Amino acid sequence: MSIQDNFRLAMRRYIYSVSILSNKDEEGNSNAITVSSVTSISMEPPSLLVCINKNSRIHDTLKEGSKFCINLLSKDQEELSNICSDENKYDERFNDNNWNTDKIPFLGNAQANIFCKVDKLTSYHTHTIVVGMVEDATYSDEISTLTYVDGEYK
Repeated sequence: MSIQDNFRLAMRRYIYSVSILSNKDEEGNSNAITVSSVTSISMEPPSLLVCINKNSRIHDTLKEGSKFCINLLSKDQEELSNICSDENKYDERFNDNNWNTDKIPFLGNAQANIFCKVDKLTSYHTHTIVVGMVEDATYSDEISTLTYVDGEYK
């Protein structure tokens, strides 16, 4: 097997929390994409990183200074995760009544919402590493996080 095959199989052993990154483009259109590569960087200042594929529709809407929200999904939001990861269902992403799209779109029933401002964009081959400065965060007291491992939700 190739190094890529071995790496892919090794990474399938990691358990990832599932989130949806949401934002608005310069015309005010809401966007959302399922992501699993979200990592906190620092508490001083509060910041995180998320990796976005350059081929995704949302990619070019993420510019330095723009705002986005990381919506940490709960176990009952698997269907929404699938919708936001399927390009063929792009127009269905905001059909869920729990979206608040007045400003930065966010899911009112998510496990947590982390509101960020893009601080830095770093190109790395097929992806862009987005560094977000955290401007606000909310969370649910109950912990029921949707996770993904070995190609399946858990």
